[in-house]
Amino acid sequence: KTNCITKAEALIRWNHPKNGLVSPNDFIQIAERSGLIITIGEWVINRTCEISKELSRLGFDIKISINLSPSQVADSNLFNYLKTSVQKHKVNPELLELEVNEDVLVDDYSVVEKLLSKARTMGMSVSVDDFGTGYSSLSYLKKLPLDYLKIDRSFIKEIVADDNDKAIVKAVIAMAHNLNLCVTAEGVETQEQLTFLVNNACNSVQGYMFSRPITIAYFIKLLHEQQ
Repeated sequence: KTNCITKAEALIRWNHPKNGLVSPNDFIQIAERSGLIITIGEWVINRTCEISKELSRLGFDIKISINLSPSQVADSNLFNYLKTSVQKHKVNPELLELEVNEDVLVDDYSVVEKLLSKARTMGMSVSVDDFGTGYSSLSYLKKLPLDYLKIDRSFIKEIVADDNDKAIVKAVIAMAHNLNLCVTAEGVETQEQLTFLVNNACNSVQGYMFSRPITIAYFIKLLHEQQ
């Protein structure tokens, strides 16, 4: 409704000395198998806190979401690291959001509930990433402390032409709102997609229509231009 940037997502790229920027699709699974994902995840959390502090200093209260991998969620030290990073950088925890996908939510329910509850007690928000693509029961929606559902881009891509995708997206938005959850649509690239989502009360959208992944310097420039 505001037509403004209210949130950003922390995305990682490997800046390889010879191969240039390497996509996470090419290295995250390797990092998971090797155990390096915990170290990488901690680096992302720390860097996100640094960026959040910088944005606040410039007068931009922008929430930043951080993706958590299954290994991170299972790591007993994760919450302490989150808390320590927030305190070290003097960041407002309300400007941070944790993103987990459906598979993580149902793999170890008790561990996830404990982590997310503690994060929300601090003031962080929680979103379910790629909603609709996991093989899980919807029962977690009423049990877990959640704030956002992010509709996977696969449902948005053909939303203008495909009646099934239209029906699914409408149903997800209605269900989420009845559960007092907000909805973000991923992968929005056209005005037609945006119009459909606005007309059906989707709370927020993200995608290449607004910005491709950019460095923090370009993001700050984008915020100044909007201002």
